[in-house]
Amino acid sequence: MSTENLSSVLNDELTPEEREQGYIQDDAGLTNTFAVEPEPYAAEPKWGFNQFAETFSGRVAMIGFDLLVLTELVTGKGIIHTIWG
Repeated sequence: MSTENLSSVLNDELTPEEREQGYIQDDAGLTNTFAVEPEPYAAEPKWGFNQFAETFSGRVAMIGFDLLVLTELVTGKGIIHTIWG
């Protein structure tokens, strides 16, 4: 296809957004859509090291540490003396 033919094909009434979405215009001036491949994505893993698991375990650790400090403040003893003391 020569450059002249290409420019005449692209000289249609489609907006750049429509061209980007996969719309084309045929010789009769009809707008058609050809198959546009969807964007691939990776599904979030349900087990193992993922963002949710790391955030959740970090929050549980912070709550546990706060409870440890609160226990020491209330009883006046360390956690080991509280358990085995």
